[in-house]
Amino acid sequence: MLLKKYVVAIGLIVVLIASIGIFSNKQPTANVISSSSNIGLDSGFTAPSFNLVDIDSKETSRDGLKGKPLMIFFTTTWCTPCQVGARNLAKYDLETGDKAFNVLIVFVDPQETDGQLRSWEQSFGRKDWFIAKDNGMSSDYEVQYLDTKYVLDKNSVIKWKNLQPLSYETAKQVMGSLI
Repeated sequence: MLLKKYVVAIGLIVVLIASIGIFSNKQPTANVISSSSNIGLDSGFTAPSFNLVDIDSKETSRDGLKGKPLMIFFTTTWCTPCQVGARNLAKYDLETGDKAFNVLIVFVDPQETDGQLRSWEQSFGRKDWFIAKDNGMSSDYEVQYLDTKYVLDKNSVIKWKNLQPLSYETAKQVMGSLI
């Protein structure tokens, strides 16, 4: 009985620590930080390089996506808050017209099939987004939670990162400041 109480207490502590990690991130701002040539994961640093092959067998890389702002969105097909955020981003992307920024969706669940990714794209995304399976990029970007997002400027400098669900207003504020 005493062991059971300790197990429950430890479980509650783990949940509390995870909740603090998720909810302690500051709310997004659209402030643009000056560029830096240093590689890193904080705002103002150049984002780490990546090379991916999307679900249409097209190669995608950080350097290949330079020239326009880039939203990198780490998710799974089954993450409901991520689905809502993707819909909000798709709505803003459609409103900006003429592809004002790029979107890279990186699926981190290795069990997901290309068919599931295509179905997700049809339901929550846009056909002009880059949709790819993770090949280690999530490690390079130190992703620990679903719904992790990075926004890079046209020179691949990180301007914003967040792990909270993406509202339409936030997408408009963050991406709008760079386009």
